Amino acid sequence: MTTTRTNRDRLRFDRLDRLATVALLWLVVGVTAAYPLFITLDWALRRQVTLTGVPVEVDKGAAGAGEVVGGMTEAHVLVGEVSAGHLALLLVGPVLVVAAAVWGAVLVGRFLRDLAAGTPFDVANVTRLRVVALLLMLVPVGAGLVYSIARAEIMDAAGAFGFIVSFTPTWLVAGLLVAAVAQAFAAGSRLQHDVDGLV
Repeated sequence: MTTTRTNRDRLRFDRLDRLATVALLWLVVGVTAAYPLFITLDWALRRQVTLTGVPVEVDKGAAGAGEVVGGMTEAHVLVGEVSAGHLALLLVGPVLVVAAAVWGAVLVGRFLRDLAAGTPFDVANVTRLRVVALLLMLVPVGAGLVYSIARAEIMDAAGAFGFIVSFTPTWLVAGLLVAAVAQAFAAGSRLQHDVDGLV
């Protein structure tokens, strides 16, 4: 009786843990979708967009605590009278990120489902992890480049220079870590296949 109750509690805890993880994944997707939704609504209502990461020249004493070594900083800039073509170009990068986040959330959800079912070394899971690794490594770089081009076009149309490309290696490192995990699961899948062959 006690063993049955313990197993039932463990299954309930595993189910809640999986649901919490999936809910967190879709929360990340929702947060990712917030920026493109915000700029689309703002443009529809007021024909203006908020650009992030716009380069701004700063003076040497601008920091207030010492000499500024670099001559550029990044700012949020509200630009009015943006055309529909420029808005569409601006949305390409964020929409690409949202699509990648949705795809990644679906893949991770299926991966977690297989973990709960006791089949973690299924070949499909290796493929899922490798796709997630590629999404983490490639999409942020590509989306950032497209966003930088769109931002520069909008700033240029407004009569100001605004081209800058910034790269954060965090996503690349995260992708490499997931790729390493995928390799470990690939080795586990091969071992599982050999064991099944012996049986």
